[in-house]
Amino acid sequence: MAGAAAAENWQPSPGETGIYYDKDYLKVDKDTGLVVGRMAEGKPRGAGYKDWPPSKGPIMLYALDCDADKFMAVGLDMTGAGGLEKNWRKEEKIEDISGGAGHWGKEACKDKATLPVVALP
Repeated sequence: MAGAAAAENWQPSPGETGIYYDKDYLKVDKDTGLVVGRMAEGKPRGAGYKDWPPSKGPIMLYALDCDADKFMAVGLDMTGAGGLEKNWRKEEKIEDISGGAGHWGKEACKDKATLPVVALP
């Protein structure tokens, strides 16, 4: 999210080799109740994603509808400094959080009640 101080805590996605999610980025959108998270492929180095080589790929942002087991791809960040795309809430919801967004998404849904609820742009 643009302008937000970004603490990063990249953790391996359960049961997936080479997939990481940012545990500190997880939050619940106040307006929709969707869980918003980000993941990347590769191996984290240094203080955060900004230190990852470009060949490892971008950060992918997802919104998760935990009750319906659907996800939305809501952003693509090549540098680690970007955020949600404009009108992200209007993206198509796709079936199967684990199959599309990754196993980290199912874990995030289990923890939804403990995640911060924030007003997102």
